[in-house]
Amino acid sequence: MPDFEITLRRNIDRRSAWCVAAHDAVAGGMLLGGADPADRWIRWLAVRRSHRGRGVGAALVEQALVLFPPPCTIRLDTFGDDSAEGAAARRLYLRYGFEPGEMVGQGPEGGSRQRFVLTRRWLPG
Repeated sequence: MPDFEITLRRNIDRRSAWCVAAHDAVAGGMLLGGADPADRWIRWLAVRRSHRGRGVGAALVEQALVLFPPPCTIRLDTFGDDSAEGAAARRLYLRYGFEPGEMVGQGPEGGSRQRFVLTRRWLPG
């Protein structure tokens, strides 16, 4: 994403973004949204190529789950299955219980986009 760190810094100040730092660089970050506590969004999640496969994406998803407690629905749009580069992101979201949903158009790189949804409910205790 162009202006990766600038966008993160601006939104961290607004408390709508989180990042994982590694040494003197940002390893990954996410932008969050959703004014309604029952309808939340991971607007954007990215991990630098040099830091992929090290748990950065998982740490960010886990932070979103802490910030968006049940009951709520968390949505995100990610690469469609026609994008080999997006396969790891899709596996990550599936691992956390997100379910693939409707196709939602094209991404800037030309591949398809698909919405993933996680419905979090209170469990009887």
